Amino acid sequence: MTIRRSSRIAFLLATVFAALTPIACDTAPAPNDPTGSQSASSSTGGAGGNAGAGGSSNGSGGAGASGSTSSSSSGAGGSSAGTEILHADFEKRAAGMYSESMVEGDFGFAAPWNNGLDEGRATIVEESGNRFLRVTYPANEVGPNQGGVQFKVPFGQTFDELYLSYRVRFAEGFQFVKGGKIPGLVGGSAPTGCVNDTTGFSARMMWRSGGGAVQYMYFPEKQNPCGDDFAYDTGNGPIAFQPGTWHTVEHRIVMNTPGENDGVLEAWFDGASALSQKAFSFRLAGATFGIDTLYFSTFFGGSDASWAPTAPQMVDFDDFVVSTGPITH
Repeated sequence: MTIRRSSRIAFLLATVFAALTPIACDTAPAPNDPTGSQSASSSTGGAGGNAGAGGSSNGSGGAGASGSTSSSSSGAGGSSAGTEILHADFEKRAAGMYSESMVEGDFGFAAPWNNGLDEGRATIVEESGNRFLRVTYPANEVGPNQGGVQFKVPFGQTFDELYLSYRVRFAEGFQFVKGGKIPGLVGGSAPTGCVNDTTGFSARMMWRSGGGAVQYMYFPEKQNPCGDDFAYDTGNGPIAFQPGTWHTVEHRIVMNTPGENDGVLEAWFDGASALSQKAFSFRLAGATFGIDTLYFSTFFGGSDASWAPTAPQMVDFDDFVVSTGPITH
């Protein structure tokens, strides 16, 4: 009971923080999405349809519904070492432009559509013997269509609990402006774009002004129509990305029992606990979706020119891992 009360207090503080930050509505559509939905619009939910019925979590990691996969534990409890769902480190790629056809070879699952890859905004770069993915954001552009890169990596099944980790580096002198998106886990309709959609969730990250690191959430109880921020803090105040430095982020999502506030949202930043919400609701009563996709989503915005950089910017990504158990801690 004490944990739940403190979690609710933390939740209320996080929503107050969200109300004080600039609205980060995704506005640019994903024209290549074969479902006809939009990954970043003000009128529809996230790109890509549901990937099958997700099983419900029950606090003890019991079996999910048909077509789903339950992980080793759920609720507020911990997890043992798990099974990797995907691992992408780009080491087998030659330096040069990155294409949609390469996604399956690296991530293990094909991307059904993309923003920015066909336009050459993602490249493989080699540095000191290490290869990684670099995204270039054009000057004066916001959203994924004109600036940044997006593609989805659907797992082909749903999970009640997953961890995602990756490394990210913002270039020296990076213009954070008001903020932008970086990858996260999603499920169901994967809502974005300032929609009120309870048939899915999205858990991307954002950088905010000055590089502040937040988990950027769409879920049924969100307070801001355009998504709620949950700021990262390892105990010494809010965390910010440092340009020129590789940082490792790890997310943990545990789906709640439908209709109950027993889900988990956790994050680690460079190995240190930075976020812990253990009374979370990702789905309402009767919902059957679970975690089904890695959403590689990165762009400036926001929805207007006030979010745009004045010069081209670069962010590097490497070592993506999705697992049923802890990865970096």
